[in-house]
Amino acid sequence: MHRNRLSPTLFLVASLLAVAPAARAQVELVTPETVHGLIDFRLIAADGEPSFVDGGFGKSRYGGDNGGYRLQADVAEAGLEWTPRLNWAWSALIDITAQAGASPVVDLLQAYINYKPVPRSETSFSARLGYFYPPISLEHDAPVWSVTNTITPSALNSWVGEEVKVAGLEATIARDFGVQRLSITAAVFGEDDTAGTLLSYRGWALSDLKATANGEFDLPPLGPFAQQVQASETYSTREIDDRPGYYGRLNWRVTSTVDLHVFRYDNEGDKVSVTSDYQSAWDTRFNEVGASLRIDDKTRILAQALAGRTQFGMETPQGLFADVSFHTAYALLSRDLGKSTLTGRVDIFENTDNAPRPGESNAERGWAMLGAYRYPLGRHADVRLEALHIWSDRPSRTLAGLDPTQAQTVLQSSLRLSF
Repeated sequence: MHRNRLSPTLFLVASLLAVAPAARAQVELVTPETVHGLIDFRLIAADGEPSFVDGGFGKSRYGGDNGGYRLQADVAEAGLEWTPRLNWAWSALIDITAQAGASPVVDLLQAYINYKPVPRSETSFSARLGYFYPPISLEHDAPVWSVTNTITPSALNSWVGEEVKVAGLEATIARDFGVQRLSITAAVFGEDDTAGTLLSYRGWALSDLKATANGEFDLPPLGPFAQQVQASETYSTREIDDRPGYYGRLNWRVTSTVDLHVFRYDNEGDKVSVTSDYQSAWDTRFNEVGASLRIDDKTRILAQALAGRTQFGMETPQGLFADVSFHTAYALLSRDLGKSTLTGRVDIFENTDNAPRPGESNAERGWAMLGAYRYPLGRHADVRLEALHIWSDRPSRTLAGLDPTQAQTVLQSSLRLSF
């Protein structure tokens, strides 16, 4: 059984003990303001190939049976978020989630401690230490790292949710210039050496499944060459080569309605380390840019683009064992219609295999379109309807006896309760 070398829970507890003596007044441990949760009931109709959750090449969390629509009812997720506060400067966040189809079903999602002293000038400072998602996604703005107006995040942020999770130290310094704000974030981290495995061997997906501390994702059928170094599953949280990675983010709030950022990530993987259970240290790096724009009080646009490269293996005359360049982007438009919200999104994604092997290409290309409708039933409940269509071409589908080109439509309804 897989055991993480670094326990994020113990990492957080040690941090809390270290700062506990500094706590004085304003302590909030278990109150209505510090405990939040959600439960998501789902009805799904999906056609196309089997999902990657079932070890297939399917691009969605839910798939068909290669014949027609498959109908399914699910408790997609139940989550709990605890945000205790020790004083004005020190707080923490712990997310526990139960996700249908995940392995294990119940696990730790995030656990970190925050330091954010009250600013005494136009310059402010904050830091966090623990196990968390880097500040990339513009879609995940709700408790338990969930999305607000759709059910399924973009391909870009789906991959972040699956493979870009770190344990480390992050610091941010920000400066206000009137309505404008400029902030710089930098971090060092570990526990993300396998990032790139899913993206290479399965490819892009659009799914709301999230990586957890002990979680694993099944891989689709691998070719004979890949089977020599990769198990049939991958763990998103794993330290293999004992080399720290880093990321940095520059954010510019231009006005109260325009926000721009650039992000750089590099896990500094050594490309050659392999564990006894065939988990590999990939060298994965990417650049990402994002923009948030409010047209008016009812209309919002989000856009992000990401490009990078992931590599594994020793240098040979034939190239590396695996070498994939990847690109994706999306644009999202949300419009409030009274109490409800209508959202549309377009995604594109592509992988280029720089070291293809006969019958084992990791190349792919595709696009997706989404339409979603959200209606709040009250302060603690909402209904969401979503239609998602995905088209993709991936040559390695032939390993499972499938046509390289596949299209699928996923129709979902969600009743989400929260507190």
